Amino acid sequence: MSRPIFTIVTPTLNCGRFLSRNFSSIQSQGLPAEEVEHWVIDGGSTDGTVERLREQTIAHYISEKDRGLSDAVNKGLLRATGEWIIWLNADDELAPRALFAFKDAVREYPGVFLFCGRQEVLRYDGSSEIITESWDYNLKDLLGARTAILQASTFVHRSVYEKVGLLDLSFRYAMDYEWTVRAAHHFRCQPLSAVLSRYHRRAGSIMDAHIADQFREFLRVRRQRKQSYFDRAEWRIRFYLLTEPLRRSHLRRAVRQIKKWFGQEPTHPMSPG
Repeated sequence: MSRPIFTIVTPTLNCGRFLSRNFSSIQSQGLPAEEVEHWVIDGGSTDGTVERLREQTIAHYISEKDRGLSDAVNKGLLRATGEWIIWLNADDELAPRALFAFKDAVREYPGVFLFCGRQEVLRYDGSSEIITESWDYNLKDLLGARTAILQASTFVHRSVYEKVGLLDLSFRYAMDYEWTVRAAHHFRCQPLSAVLSRYHRRAGSIMDAHIADQFREFLRVRRQRKQSYFDRAEWRIRFYLLTEPLRRSHLRRAVRQIKKWFGQEPTHPMSPG
């Protein structure tokens, strides 16, 4: 039997309430079942996730304790049999017709093995906030002032993982960034104009609760890659960490509210640009 075109890897921990939305976004792509393989890697949830997984028939799954998000994703990568691999967190979803748009891109760019599409960001209340532009993940910018990885809109050929390896388990918050830096040493990334995914902001998620930890891991990658302590990117990261306590204070919330009154939606610090 030929391998599927796509494998979608969905790590989850106590996110069972989002799985139906995640599954629906995949099923609604309209591709034949044999073209799409879906692995859900559950970290031992206690919120009814396992019961939901037992009731469905469209995804493979395992449920067991793991060593964090990187470990969960790696378990999915090791089980993936598809040509193209998509890491789609449980609380996110594919954009409508994303897989059809991507198949067109593969025909347009033969010989490219790493793609980044645009991503729709949804506010905490579910309303649309912004369409984040795709970019080429070039090494200069990755190790400069541009650290935002559009993870769910990043489609990776299996040969890239075979060359670059899996996620580094020692990274718990910026594992996608560290892996992309490694990949950028060997593969060029082709940005696409199509919106490929929808990212949902969610209170308590890694992005929401551990932004400062992500920035600390950005610094760790910079040290591994022997980057300067004195360039703009270094100071951008350190300035964020220095002022991060203000972002958790009532003062910061007040400033954000004032910006909204004047029609200036506060942007996420990870936004590329």
